[in-house]
Amino acid sequence: MKFKVGCAMAVLAVMFFDTARGGALKKHFSNGEQSTSLEVGEKSAPSEDGGVAANDSAESSKEDASKAAAIATQPEENASSSSEKKKIVGDPVVLRINGKKEYRRSHILADMKMIPPQMIQGVSPDKLFEMLRDQRLKAYLMIEQAKKAGMDRTKEFFDRVEQLKEELLGRMFLMKELAPKTENESALKARYTKYLVEFKKGKEFKIYHIMTSTEAEIKEVLAALGKGEDFSKLAKQKSMAPSKEKDGEEGYIPVDIMPSQIKDKVILLKVGEYTKDFVKTENGFHVFKVGDIRDTTPQKYEEAVPMLKQLVLHEEMTKMLDRLEKQAKVERFNEDGTPAAAPKEKKSEAPAV
Repeated sequence: MKFKVGCAMAVLAVMFFDTARGGALKKHFSNGEQSTSLEVGEKSAPSEDGGVAANDSAESSKEDASKAAAIATQPEENASSSSEKKKIVGDPVVLRINGKKEYRRSHILADMKMIPPQMIQGVSPDKLFEMLRDQRLKAYLMIEQAKKAGMDRTKEFFDRVEQLKEELLGRMFLMKELAPKTENESALKARYTKYLVEFKKGKEFKIYHIMTSTEAEIKEVLAALGKGEDFSKLAKQKSMAPSKEKDGEEGYIPVDIMPSQIKDKVILLKVGEYTKDFVKTENGFHVFKVGDIRDTTPQKYEEAVPMLKQLVLHEEMTKMLDRLEKQAKVERFNEDGTPAAAPKEKKSEAPAV
């Protein structure tokens, strides 16, 4: 399976990982130019607008966080190598807003450090830097509008700040106590053996993709395809998806992780065919083409390492939470306040692979 499993981990914003199968695929059909929302923890450089408020303002973009998290392999090292090439000296200002609010390079590098290494791979560190810098801009502008509206003086705001403090502590614990366990090669190899046993064969489609922001644009694409225009050429010219740089190629996508609205269209196609009608999602309007169909095969160990790190992290977290719950005195109640039946013990499920 060649898809980027790291995108399934966007739930750092709520301390746990979203391992839903559909979540693993969202980045393939999303706009690479959208803003990103990365939570900033204690390593972030201080800012006048307040880190917690910035995180809260960007909460609606959690899926974009996973997209940004899939950009570079070692954020700190990559950022350093990039800056060495440009001979950056000191801590220069990288963003100034309205002539007064400034963000320095250290702010952006601090944001990079908060992305788990096992979640980041693929695009250049320069691109990651640009995305995080632009996110700082968008967050600041939004926060300023909220202040003008007086939202920072409401009880709702202060209650939310307290909630975010608890979530931040959870993320910090996850990063510092559990994430290091994913660097144990023996554990990763043991998990790879288990992955091979669990692996189930299926079909995967080599997908080509064109995405537009409006229905009118995608209809123009369909009309051009109907006249015999080359799909890859149109992808380069018209698509908003990151895959346009690769002639629209998204790679091989297993059928069982495709969102149903896409799968229902794609599985009807033969090699070389494209969807005669567009698919609408929250990210835009899409047309898909099938370049090949083949049986799925297990990833090689080297290819599977990012996925294995996620599995190990998930399982370590599950074991820890089960242990802590058994040690705690927990009382559950129904909505009417009456005692609730104790939940049945169930075997924890690993993230979809």
